[in-house]
Amino acid sequence: MKFVIGKFSNELFHALTKKEITLLFKYVPKGWTQPIKAVVLSAKVFSKTKVDQPVIYSDSTNQLTIYSRGLDRQDIARQVLIELAVVAGEIEPINPSKASKEQAAELDVLIKPYMTKFLKTRF
Repeated sequence: MKFVIGKFSNELFHALTKKEITLLFKYVPKGWTQPIKAVVLSAKVFSKTKVDQPVIYSDSTNQLTIYSRGLDRQDIARQVLIELAVVAGEIEPINPSKASKEQAAELDVLIKPYMTKFLKTRF
């Protein structure tokens, strides 16, 4: 898998590092990451983009793009896990910030084991 990390010269660092993303990928079932050929840690700040959510998978390019600069580490890790579950067909595509309470609860149940492992890991 190819990693592309956008270069930037000012504050607002990425919420997750390449090492942390690789670790998340190791925790989930292989089928969740198999279609992904490239991961891009974008240099763009999410709030200054026109995208709906900070983690997006493109079927046409098999690329996972992460706009995590200046965002919360735990929130981005959660959104990466949710997007991986969508890629694998475990859940319907959904914007986690627009999910109903019931949908949010289902998402949390699905990703909780992987999120727990991730949060227990020290970097």
